[in-house]
Amino acid sequence: MPLTELFPVVSQLSHQDKLRLIHFLLLAVAKEEGYELQPTETQAQENLLLEQLEATEAVVWSP
Repeated sequence: MPLTELFPVVSQLSHQDKLRLIHFLLLAVAKEEGYELQPTETQAQENLLLEQLEATEAVVWSP
């Protein structure tokens, strides 16, 4: 599948799924480069972190 076909699909993913995709791609690229990155967190801890990220609000201050 060409990358141009993936962009619209990726843009429709939820925030949590986009983070999972980033994680998957990071592990895949590291493995191709000869590094074996092992996730150190359990699935429950990962889900907690993703939920915290989803609940985070950004505050922008402007003069």
